[in-house]
Amino acid sequence: MKNVRLTIDEMVQRYPDQWLFIVDCEHSTSTELISGVVAVHSPSRDVIKKASAEYKGSAAIRYTGKPPEGRLYLL
Repeated sequence: MKNVRLTIDEMVQRYPDQWLFIVDCEHSTSTELISGVVAVHSPSRDVIKKASAEYKGSAAIRYTGKPPEGRLYLL
């Protein structure tokens, strides 16, 4: 199932409460992420940080769940 382009809504449904490392991103004119290919997904943010450190190119990181109470993530 590699290289399957998904919309953000499809990613949220397919990978609930997980961190996503997204490549081949498509953005709107206002730079909002519309779709992309999920290269790595994991409930662990550390797995995504490692994948992103090794990747050369443009990509995005998203969390598909709600952040814990009182915690914000800036990506």
